[in-house]
Amino acid sequence: MATARVSMGESQPEKRVPRRWRKTSGFIAGMVGVLLLGGCATALGLYLAGNETALTDWLKQARVPLFIWRVTLYGTVAAMWFHRVRATLLRQAPSRGVVYRIEVMMVCLALLIEFTSYRWGM
Repeated sequence: MATARVSMGESQPEKRVPRRWRKTSGFIAGMVGVLLLGGCATALGLYLAGNETALTDWLKQARVPLFIWRVTLYGTVAAMWFHRVRATLLRQAPSRGVVYRIEVMMVCLALLIEFTSYRWGM
């Protein structure tokens, strides 16, 4: 094993310490924010509906308008993806498979959301 000598005038190179706690704390803060937002939306719905049964009945009545709203959001996101983001990402990505994988994951996520909404009657 070789050792390097450092003279008195030279300083040791500074070790760069990774700041993993920043990423972790940002992720945790984001998750707490999403949970709080969901809890506040549920509390507001219960407050406006009066009780859980009335909220469930209202959600069943609003099933078709909520589905139309979600389809509109999916269409808007898809239009923005194909119009603005996809070409740039294809140029920057190391392979086309990465972009296709993202697209497949988003379609699977939308199908999962719709299946869950259908299953719970929303």
